[in-house]
Amino acid sequence: MNKQASAKPRRGNTLWAMVLSWLSGTLLTLLALCLVLLTTLCSASFMKAQVNRSDFSEAAYSYLYDNFTSYGAASGFSADVMTAALSREQITADMEQSVTWLYEGDTAIDSRNEILNTTYDNMISDLNNRGIEVTSDIEGAVVVVADACRQDYANYVTVPLASQLYTFIEKLNRVVPIAVCVMAVLCAVSLFLTIRLAGTSKFGVRCLTFAFTAATVLCIIGATALFPAMHLNNLNISPASVKQLIITYVGSLFGRFGLFALIYGAVAVILLALTFTAGSRTKRRQHT
Repeated sequence: MNKQASAKPRRGNTLWAMVLSWLSGTLLTLLALCLVLLTTLCSASFMKAQVNRSDFSEAAYSYLYDNFTSYGAASGFSADVMTAALSREQITADMEQSVTWLYEGDTAIDSRNEILNTTYDNMISDLNNRGIEVTSDIEGAVVVVADACRQDYANYVTVPLASQLYTFIEKLNRVVPIAVCVMAVLCAVSLFLTIRLAGTSKFGVRCLTFAFTAATVLCIIGATALFPAMHLNNLNISPASVKQLIITYVGSLFGRFGLFALIYGAVAVILLALTFTAGSRTKRRQHT
C-alpha cells in the first residue's frame, strides 16, 4: 500500500506539473520565435533567397524597360538602344550585392555609374551610326538622359529604407542570439521541473506531450494564420517590385514557424507513442 501511495503524484505536485507543462509550451514557442528571427531577419542569405524567390527582378526589369524606353522616345532613340544595358540577371545580382552591403553596414545607395556609361556609349554609338554629328549640346543632352536612367536603376536595385533597416537588424543581431540561449535554458529547466514534479514517469510523459503539442499548435498558427491576417496585398506600396519582395519576404518569415511545428509535432507524436506503449505493457502485465 505504501509503495502504491508513493507511486502516485501528490495533488499539489500534479497541479504544478500541469502549470509548468503549459509554461513549457509557451517557452518552446518563444524559442521558435527567437530562432525564426535569427534565421530570417538576422540572415543576409535569407533576404537574398527571397530576392530570387520573388518576382523582384522581373518587376524591376519591366518598370525600368518602360522608363528607359520613354526617355529614348522623348530624345529620339529606339528602345533597343536605351534598354541594351538592362538585364534581369544583372538586376538580381546587383540587388543581392545591395543586401550584402546592407548587412555589412554600408547603407549608401550605389551610384550605378556603369549604367550611365553603358547607356551613354550606346546612345553616342547610335548617333554616329545614323550619321548625326555629336555637338557639345547633343552630348550634354545624352548625358542628362543617361543619368536619368542611372538614377532610376540605382533607386530600384537597392534595399528600401536601408539605413533604418540596418539599425533594426543591428539591434536584433545583438539581442536575438542572447535571447535564443536564454530561452533554450529556460525551456530545459521548465521541462526538467515538469518531469520532477510529475512524480511518475507516465504522468511526466503526458505533461511533456501536452507542452510539445501546445507549442506545435501555436507554431502552426504562426505559420498559417498570421501572414494572411496582415493583408499585405492590400498595401499601396510603390514600386511593384518592392511590394512583391516584401510580400515574399514576410510570407517566408512566418513560414519558418512551420519547420518548428514539424519538429515539435514529431516530438509530441513520439511521446504519445511512448505513452500508449507504456499503457499497453501495463495492461499486459495486469492480465498476466
